Amino acid sequence: MAHKAFTVGGMGQQPGLDDVVKVALGLPITLDTAGSERIKKESPPPKSFEAEPVGERTTAAAEGQRYLSQEQARAVLVTRLMSLMNGKSGVRLLVAEFLKELLNHGITPAVPATSDAAALSAIAGACKGLGNCVSTAANGQQALSAVVEAAGVHIPGVSAAERVAISSGASASAGVGSLVIVGAKQLLTVVTAIAALSCEAAGAQVKAFEPEVAEALGYKGAIAAADELRGLLDGSKTVPRKGMPAEQQTLYSSLPQVLGAAADVIGVAYNTVRPEVQSAALPIKGGVSSNSPSPALAPALLDLAHALQTLAHSTLSRTQVLAAAVAAVEPQIQQLAAAAVNGPLAAAQQQIAAVGNDLLATADVVQQQGLALRSALAAAAALKALQWAAAVEGLAAIVVLRLAEGNSPEPAADGTAADQQHQQQQDGDKENKPKKDKKKDKKGSSGIVLGKGCTVVRTHLEKAVAAAAASNSSSSLGPSETLLITPDGQLAAADVILLEPVGIAAVEGVITAHESASVKLLEDLKVVVEANQARRKPKVAKGARDFLPDQMAIREAAFGIITSVFKRHGAVAIDTPVFELRETLMGKYGEDSKLIYDLADQGGELLSLRYDLTVPFARYVAVNAIGNIKRYHIGKVYRRDQPQLNRGRFREFFQCDFDIAGSYATMVPDAEVLKVLVGILTDLQLGQFTVKLNHRKLLDAMLAIAGVPPQKFRPICSAIDKLDKEPWEVVRAEMVEEKGLPGEVADVIGQFVVLKGQPRELLAVLTAPDHPLAKHADSAAALAELSTLFDFLDAFGALGPISFDLSLARGLDYYTGVIYEAVLEGGNVGSIAAGGRYDKLVGMFSGKDVPAVGVSIGIERVFAIMEAQARARAAESGNAIRATETQVLVASIGNGMQIKRMELCSKLWSAGIKAEFGFKPNPKMGDQLGYALEQGIPYMVLFGDDELQNGVVKVKDMAAKTEETVAVDQLVDQLQQLLAA
Repeated sequence: MAHKAFTVGGMGQQPGLDDVVKVALGLPITLDTAGSERIKKESPPPKSFEAEPVGERTTAAAEGQRYLSQEQARAVLVTRLMSLMNGKSGVRLLVAEFLKELLNHGITPAVPATSDAAALSAIAGACKGLGNCVSTAANGQQALSAVVEAAGVHIPGVSAAERVAISSGASASAGVGSLVIVGAKQLLTVVTAIAALSCEAAGAQVKAFEPEVAEALGYKGAIAAADELRGLLDGSKTVPRKGMPAEQQTLYSSLPQVLGAAADVIGVAYNTVRPEVQSAALPIKGGVSSNSPSPALAPALLDLAHALQTLAHSTLSRTQVLAAAVAAVEPQIQQLAAAAVNGPLAAAQQQIAAVGNDLLATADVVQQQGLALRSALAAAAALKALQWAAAVEGLAAIVVLRLAEGNSPEPAADGTAADQQHQQQQDGDKENKPKKDKKKDKKGSSGIVLGKGCTVVRTHLEKAVAAAAASNSSSSLGPSETLLITPDGQLAAADVILLEPVGIAAVEGVITAHESASVKLLEDLKVVVEANQARRKPKVAKGARDFLPDQMAIREAAFGIITSVFKRHGAVAIDTPVFELRETLMGKYGEDSKLIYDLADQGGELLSLRYDLTVPFARYVAVNAIGNIKRYHIGKVYRRDQPQLNRGRFREFFQCDFDIAGSYATMVPDAEVLKVLVGILTDLQLGQFTVKLNHRKLLDAMLAIAGVPPQKFRPICSAIDKLDKEPWEVVRAEMVEEKGLPGEVADVIGQFVVLKGQPRELLAVLTAPDHPLAKHADSAAALAELSTLFDFLDAFGALGPISFDLSLARGLDYYTGVIYEAVLEGGNVGSIAAGGRYDKLVGMFSGKDVPAVGVSIGIERVFAIMEAQARARAAESGNAIRATETQVLVASIGNGMQIKRMELCSKLWSAGIKAEFGFKPNPKMGDQLGYALEQGIPYMVLFGDDELQNGVVKVKDMAAKTEETVAVDQLVDQLQQLLAA
């Protein structure tokens, strides 16, 4: 079946590494029509084209010159073509069409394996008809020009500027790197499956793969690897081998870390190469290209090479354990492992060391960039070594298992036999087998019970090796899908399988990246892993939670109260994206910036989940050029903090923000924001609360008076901010021991932060002429602002809950004026609301300061309090917390009443009455009454055949336990009166 051609140069196209690999493996391509027209318009007119001299054409390959393989050269060709089609380089469409024809006709230029410059210069030369074909470069029998002309492809020639454009950039490194990275991702999956199979063959303990063990490592890659290993081993009944030496067991226990580290390095390399694949060629100015490869490209590819090399060593170390498990084949397996070490692994190590030494030997960025292609080729060599090492471990594992198990029924390639085996072992044949034979049968004809994923990989490998051994001329084996054991317990055709390259070649044929056999194995493993995922016990992510219907009812009530206060003050609602550009959030939260959730790079903008609603609001004001606004915003925010569920601290939670932005009279917006805060906490009826209040300028003045260097103001403020959780002694120790503050300076700070009390009383103390804060210019101005604020709050009737507290030090960097924090008296949930003035935050985005002040309600902590109160009231009254707002349940007596219930219910809905009718066709009256009582529904409408004949229904008051008969046409009016009362 013909594959659909890959389109190059489409508008907004973001090609991936997988696309490069598909074309490198032979997928045809086509040029986007609109993209081609754009290239044609942006290239110089035909009359101005001046072709460079062609130069001498030769078929002789340079002595000792190494060339890229055909796949690698095709990867370079398509990567360079994508860059030219996506950019504005001025290269003619004829050149792009020529590269397309080379790819579609299977004509591959000989590309030197030395550097990007040399490789891409060869591509530019090919556009002039220079060089050889990759398949004939070694013997120099046929020039590229001859092959191209025979295929009827026109050689376009290039101008000097086009040659520079084609020869610039890192397309060679990106193309070769794409093949390696995609291949490494595929091979890592197979290596993981073989490692799981090796665990079973060696009888290793796998407790290290359990979730609680892996999660304790705190390492994301290890957690993912452990999860995959558990999925592969799901269903296994193999018994761990007793007495395995600790150093051998460590090779298996450390698998999550080893595999996770490799996956992370592959991810870094992927994210480094992808921008190069998606890069756009820029115009040539002064004979020089503006395209400059990333300096991280060579190190990232070299790190990938080293990671694959390390993984190969780990694989061969486990092979040594397998070899020691069976003495009969230990010498042969050891020999295979040694061949891998001394062959491809040694060659890869030599390349890695050479590139690494050259990379360390130069500090020049341009020279380092020149090593990118060599780094990619070193990674390709390491990938080949890992492939061989994995083949050795896989072969050793299936041999050890077969020797331990003996001859067994042949498993099917699709794993059907494995499924049947598991089913037989779980269910047994109760009718035909005596009970005493069950245990024997499980260990007899059914063989060793492996994990389903391990069974799949074993089936693929063993079938390939058995077929290869049977077809070998020196073997007497007949056709078989499994390895065979001789009557004396030896491996049949062991010399063919283990001493000749037959076995290794067969396994390599199954696991080689991009090959059809490997693709089939990956597909079968995917089916098993996905099936196992469906059976895994689901759980809520750490720091998040689900909400049950009754909890949501309480939450919605809280939102309703809060929103009503916001609207009462004339605020408008806005919304912003849940993620922002990373640069928008960074540098705004002081030491808490480490708690920001960064999203994985998808090849576009660097994004993070929002930490709060304030910084996105400031960005919103700047982007939309807003001068004055009074807004509220209710939305989820995310913090990578350690959750404390009992104190209402989560990683995902709602915030309810109210902000006023714009220039107004001093302290007027601040006073209204505090009035909103007091109004919300009063209406929520949470209990007695206190609003702690301070001024950022007072804090800075305190620190300056104490002798704190200005560069340490923010770190010391972050320490002071912990005084609501830690005693002064602990905070002082942090200042002195961690922040490097002299002890006597910390003691002066301690004299200030103990001051708190009724606003006007403490204000009188601080404004006394002899007080240090009254003498400091900035703090004196702040005290004057607070005096005005207290007058306004008194006028609003909101001064009562305010506590002037010099220990309050909001740790966020963007506060510039008044700061405040609300706490519940006698509660243990921390602050339930906080905010302050931030006059400079908007200016960080627009260059123009827009003063702003706001407050944020910590709804999760408020909700925890409200839920506890609601449950206490429910327990006292004996009623459940209502999850619905249903006012009427329409119920019936007798059969065939469902349609009538629907009709009545529809009339109630049309009148705005909240009603339900029940989904059962013929519900029992006891069930209907029980549901109404359980849900706390206040009224029931009841009817049967008699009521319908008389045109009436009965209305039952569930609380009063009374009934009255009402005409059907008066039912809506009667219910509305009852509900209004």
